Amino acid sequence: MQGSTDYQMAKRAVVRQVSQGAISVRDVCDAHPELLRAARNIGTPSDRQCPICELADRRARVATDRSSSLRLVTYVFGRDLRRRSGTPVWTREELDDLASDHDSFTAYTVECCLVCGWNHLHESVLMGQAHKP
Repeated sequence: MQGSTDYQMAKRAVVRQVSQGAISVRDVCDAHPELLRAARNIGTPSDRQCPICELADRRARVATDRSSSLRLVTYVFGRDLRRRSGTPVWTREELDDLASDHDSFTAYTVECCLVCGWNHLHESVLMGQAHKP
């Protein structure tokens, strides 16, 4: 998608550093209470598993829990949004409405684990009338 950035490679690098002990689990499982609250209440369940919980399960040699504790939360930022800038978006329809009503903003999707507090930027997308194909 034009104007979209996927952060999967950065995520893999962080998880690799955690698995090698270069970064502490505490340093990556530090979700802000407001992010955890948003993830719990309005986050969309991810089809992926939390990489830190998976790593812990592998190290403990236990079966991976396949229930999804990983949630995706989208926040919007942009001067054109005024008071809405920095707020989470509840639904895809709300995001589409913002895109049709505003010239330009960026939607950042963060993944957050409800179990361990892992959080990482998942994707950013330029949206709004100025970015229509």
